[in-house]
Amino acid sequence: MEEIKLNSKNRISALQKALEILNKGGVIVYPTETSYGLGGDFFDQRVVNKIYKIKQRDKNKALPVLVPDLKTASALAEFPLFATELARKYWPGPLTLVLPYRYCDWHKCHQDSLAMRISSFAWTKNLVELFGKPLISTSFNLSQQKSAYQVKEIKKYLALLNIKPDLFINAGNLPKNLASTIIKVNRDNSWELLRQGEINPVMPRGDK
Repeated sequence: MEEIKLNSKNRISALQKALEILNKGGVIVYPTETSYGLGGDFFDQRVVNKIYKIKQRDKNKALPVLVPDLKTASALAEFPLFATELARKYWPGPLTLVLPYRYCDWHKCHQDSLAMRISSFAWTKNLVELFGKPLISTSFNLSQQKSAYQVKEIKKYLALLNIKPDLFINAGNLPKNLASTIIKVNRDNSWELLRQGEINPVMPRGDK
């Protein structure tokens, strides 16, 4: 596994390397505005399977993704009015929206919804924009373990793995922010708060 220590002088070369690996079906560890994430091409089932094996995660638990912009997100999922309002107000940022996924019949789906957000971590946002496809963005940790914010935590998890990612983008120790807030919005505009995280959005009054 290759490691790149990200700094102001190698931003472009780090992007190039990460894109090279992603386009070849590789898996990367990368920084986000919350914790370090583990990701690859959401449309490549081999990549999806590898990420499940690395995390030792139940395959019935869906993987969230990062998207480059609201237009791409809208192409992937249906956006009820409330979801559109939330996205316009809180994206980019640590708000994950769980929305009706348009391509369950084509894509292997464990649920009929897709969890996604736009990252506010500048380098990662650039990466997703250049990649042009949804990037899997599950936290880098073993299943049921804590998310990794520090480099030493990343190295600890890596040492325990039989199957390793292909690249670690080392941006140093990240601030220990809360995980993203997760809100599910249904086709009828009803909603459910699945996890309270870094963002505390103003929610509409009345019944969900």
